[in-house]
Formats: sequence, structure tokens, C-alpha cells
Amino acid sequence: MKILKINFLSYLSIVVLSSCATASYIGDKLVPTNSVDVYYSPKDVKKTYKVIGHISSVKGIRDEQAKQMIIAKAKTVGADAVIISGIDYTGGEDSSPYSNAEAIKYSNE
Repeated sequence: MKILKINFLSYLSIVVLSSCATASYIGDKLVPTNSVDVYYSPKDVKKTYKVIGHISSVKGIRDEQAKQMIIAKAKTVGADAVIISGIDYTGGEDSSPYSNAEAIKYSNE
């Protein structure tokens, strides 16, 4: 019974911590978009574009969850696409990983 209680508390802690995870953004905010293309390298983007901002997401969650948080944030700031550049670390003794992405807007040229 004691082991079950400890496992439940561990699971609950993980759920609470992951539900608090957010993506932060710095950059221009435009009219929200309904869909966002996802790239992993700038050379893969075949359209002319402008970087409108930078998105970061905590990495203490699953990769797919971090990707979905980046996409959701990109939609709210009006990006047409994101270029996910990988994982960085905050540095210091308690260094924490986070995912980075550039929010981009396609040019009308």
C-alpha cells in the first residue's frame, strides 16, 4: 500500500509539473494564424521569409509535447512557420534544457 501511495504521488507530481510548462516568446506579435509549418533547418524553407521572433519551451517534458507547445505559441503570435533549431541549456549548476525555435512569416514577394 505504501509503494502504491508513493507511485501515485510521483505520478501526480509529474502531471502537475508538465501541465505548468509553457513556451516563452520574444518578438513581434501579428494576427494569429490557424496553421504553422514546421522545419528543422533554415535551408529547408523554400519560401522567402522574415524571422518575427524566438520561441523557447522547457525540455523537462516529452519532445512531442515541447514541439506542440512551440506550434501553439507560433499560432498565437501570427507565425506562418517555425524553424526548430534544437536543444540548449540554461547554464550554471542546475542547468536545464530547453527547445529553441524561430517564428517566421512568409514574405509576399
